[in-house]
Amino acid sequence: ADSGAKIWMHNNFLIDRRGKISKSSGEFLRLQTLVDRGFHPLAFRLMCLQAHYRSEMEFTWEGLAAAFVRLKRLVLAYWMPRSGGDPVTQGKRPRDQHALTDVDHAISDDLNTAIALARLEALLSNRELDGQTAVDTAGDIGRIIGIDFDRLSRSDLRVRPASATLTETDIEARLSERKAARAARDFATSDRIRDDLIAAGVEVMDGDPLGWDWKIDI
Repeated sequence: ADSGAKIWMHNNFLIDRRGKISKSSGEFLRLQTLVDRGFHPLAFRLMCLQAHYRSEMEFTWEGLAAAFVRLKRLVLAYWMPRSGGDPVTQGKRPRDQHALTDVDHAISDDLNTAIALARLEALLSNRELDGQTAVDTAGDIGRIIGIDFDRLSRSDLRVRPASATLTETDIEARLSERKAARAARDFATSDRIRDDLIAAGVEVMDGDPLGWDWKIDI
């Protein structure tokens, strides 16, 4: 079947602190390795998009973690409730043509994905733009760079590390206990539950709509 791909491009070398990752060196970074550490594969895609394909890119776990945070912020901004929007058929709503033109120029300029990514972030942070227009335009840009926001939510980015000792059900149960403790002003119990979760690799995010996330040890 035709995959739709017409051009295949080879990025410059991916290197780590010990040297170039290659078959000859016997060093491999597989997507499954990243998943086992709790990273969604799209975090690596975003990490690559931040650099120009002609440049060597150094892989570090810290860099991947920063890209993962950036991805989460993009997804959160995409799904954040906004005002405005004309309830007409999807695909026929107006787009931000300035943003699309900027992205088109960036991609046409030797595939400058870093600028396209920055333009996407600026679009999603623009509170003066009609909400639905921003979301629909961001969706178009996301599909151009290979991040389909319509099929991606913050909860999808919760990748359970292979070393995790708790299940999502366990975490939700402990958070319910913590909520009850806080309501009863039993802050000692609340703090103990939070500390227990952190020790088990779960980051409690008070005030965040998602509520918690895996705390990735890098």
